[in-house]
Amino acid sequence: MNDQVRATTRIPKKLADWLKKRAKAESRSVNGQLVYELELARRRVEEPV
Repeated sequence: MNDQVRATTRIPKKLADWLKKRAKAESRSVNGQLVYELELARRRVEEPV
């Protein structure tokens, strides 16, 4: 069973460029970097320090 959802999004070019740069620096795909960044954001919201 696949626990992933395919989604199409539109984001500002400046943000897309930043995401591509971060993905390259972290040796991740752009999708992998997006998932990583979203997980970090989710943790900050759900598990405040």
